[in-house]
Amino acid sequence: MERLGTLWKYQEIDLLMDQHILDKKNSDSRKKLLKIRNYLVRQEENLISMDKDASQRNNLLGKLYEEYNGISGRIHTQIEKMESDEIISMEELEQLTKEGLILKDLIRRKEEELKRLSKDLDNFKKRINNIRQKVSEAKKEYIEVKKVYDAEVAAINKELAILKKQRDAVAQNIDKALMAKYKNIKASRTPVISPLTGNQCGGCFMSLASLVVQRVKDGKRIVECENCGRILYDKESIPS
Repeated sequence: MERLGTLWKYQEIDLLMDQHILDKKNSDSRKKLLKIRNYLVRQEENLISMDKDASQRNNLLGKLYEEYNGISGRIHTQIEKMESDEIISMEELEQLTKEGLILKDLIRRKEEELKRLSKDLDNFKKRINNIRQKVSEAKKEYIEVKKVYDAEVAAINKELAILKKQRDAVAQNIDKALMAKYKNIKASRTPVISPLTGNQCGGCFMSLASLVVQRVKDGKRIVECENCGRILYDKESIPS
């Protein structure tokens, strides 16, 4: 029973270390860091897409201005021709007038399209700038939260180092075969050692055969639960 008592002490330290590691993983600061990081990743991807979209919108706006200037130039040419001293026929005058009306309508539509696209582009740029501002603030917050998390991790790692020394010291008094069994069981379930609770396994709470219970109480051998595979012990036989 003495070797099981030593293994129990090992498990106490081992479980405490597991809890510290879990605390580090489930730290509110770590969760907040992950949340900010995921936000930054999403927004950086969003900004890349929006910058590309903004570039396409700028190109479209440039083409519209070219079309607008082209139509304006044609109208200006017509006006100059109609105001010149050059004699033109009535048919040519009517054609110029007709084309002028068409160009005037085109100009009106291009002006409306330019006005709408310019407004959309301005709003789009404001959205981009707003996201960039929020990203900048999130990065600052990330730095501050990371300082807190790093301090927490440093404290936990310091405690883990102390516990590891204690656990390693206890492990020197444990048979290698028994330690191998402990690690093998822990790979699939924890805790590894479970106390008897009446005639039940304290790990899975399944009822044990009377012979199994008696063997655990005798303490002459290592007995495993037939249901969950945990090592059983009689808590009254092992000092706390």
